[in-house]
Amino acid sequence: MKPQETKYSFIYREIKQSIINGRILPGDCLPSSRMLCSQFHVSRYTINRVFDALKKEGLIDIKPRLAPIVLPGKVVSEPENMLFDVLSKRKSIMQIYKTFAFISPPLLVFAAQDCNLEIMPHYKQAMKASRLGTAASGWRPSFAFLKEVLEIGGNPLLANLYSAFELYHFLNFFMEKCPYFLETYLQGSDSMTADIIDILKGRDPVVKHSQLDKLFQRFADSIAVTLEYLADSTPGCPVSSDVPFLWKPTRGKDYFYSRIISDLNQKIGSGEYPCGTYLPFEKQLAGQYDVSVSTIRKALNELEQRGLVKTLNAKGTIVIEPDDSRVNQMLPNPRRTQEALQYFHALQLLTLIIYPAALAAGPKFTVSEVAELEEKFILPDSICIIDIFEALLKHIELEPLRAILIEAFRLTEWGHYIAYYANKKLVIQKINKLIIAAVQHLHDGKVDSFANGMTDCYRYVLERAKEYMIKKYNFYRVAYIQVPEKYQMYEMDNV
Repeated sequence: MKPQETKYSFIYREIKQSIINGRILPGDCLPSSRMLCSQFHVSRYTINRVFDALKKEGLIDIKPRLAPIVLPGKVVSEPENMLFDVLSKRKSIMQIYKTFAFISPPLLVFAAQDCNLEIMPHYKQAMKASRLGTAASGWRPSFAFLKEVLEIGGNPLLANLYSAFELYHFLNFFMEKCPYFLETYLQGSDSMTADIIDILKGRDPVVKHSQLDKLFQRFADSIAVTLEYLADSTPGCPVSSDVPFLWKPTRGKDYFYSRIISDLNQKIGSGEYPCGTYLPFEKQLAGQYDVSVSTIRKALNELEQRGLVKTLNAKGTIVIEPDDSRVNQMLPNPRRTQEALQYFHALQLLTLIIYPAALAAGPKFTVSEVAELEEKFILPDSICIIDIFEALLKHIELEPLRAILIEAFRLTEWGHYIAYYANKKLVIQKINKLIIAAVQHLHDGKVDSFANGMTDCYRYVLERAKEYMIKKYNFYRVAYIQVPEKYQMYEMDNV
């Protein structure tokens, strides 16, 4: 299995890249170690290691009881160097902005509902920046304000996702070192920040979503026009290379054995390993996942603790009918509690973004693909939500959006704890009906209705899981997790 980047290396790379690209300017203070610990969910020891490494490279200065200060020097990319860097990644950057335009409207409308924007820390700075325009890095507090809006929504995955976008968007280049972009984008718009704030202060969520959608689409279009112009007008323009978009909210905790647990859990839940069948032998699994036998044993031991399998001497590991009392035993454990909450946050995120994803993928389904799905859905024990999700992914052309969907779906693995038990058949039957109805809309060429149907499915899963965890296990910590309403919906001609 491919090694995962550690939290230390990720934080180090993010802060260093922010300094080199000018996102954090010389003379500015880095966030305090306490703030970074909270943001990245790491110990102060890890943050101090990052600070020490950056200091050794001459990027920051550290003084007692003060936040580290970015030092001036040659590390900040010159405009010409940054131009070639941007052009070498232009295809990936364009995909970042298109994805950002797709998913930002539903995320912002959801996070800002019933929220008093004027009491937020960066509100006044953002309003001041909106009056100054792009002068003096005026865009920076504006985007800090947007991140605060996502943070206040109660789902940490939203702000985490925004932070991932910041690593790839090179916005400081477009806003500070590219006059052509400003001339192109600012035509007919005084201030994007003021527009966003005015929209979010509105009362009608459907109207807010539609307005934000148009605003972000225009922003992405301006980036596309700018990149095309720069590529055509720059002598020796480099060939564009793909830069994979990485979003790993479990970074630092995504161990080999945990990924194996997740994969086997999904396969058991989907019926690939039905109750009463044996898993492959330990050596076979070790070869399959390219890990040691001890790592496999650790994963199988964890699955046995969850009540999903049982290891029999000299026979192997058999899949068993789980006992839902195991959930009651696991929930008091802080790690299990965090896994459960992350499952609900991932479900909430999928409910918010599955509509634009389905809307983008829907027109690309062929008649034969739809027919194949319909035939598969009538098979006994079919779990349609997995089949349609895998089919949808094949038609997602935006790699960042695809990466987000895959990671969010992986985080829902915890849901198998509750999906296996007494109400499993009834819940799956209902979900299957919703998916079958959605695919029927796809069969009829009604892509927007297909996307709405997909959203209905995820809303139902979130509602049922939330209700079940409260009633069955008294897990009241999920009570605050809101089920997104259908205000995110927009028509095909707005895409």
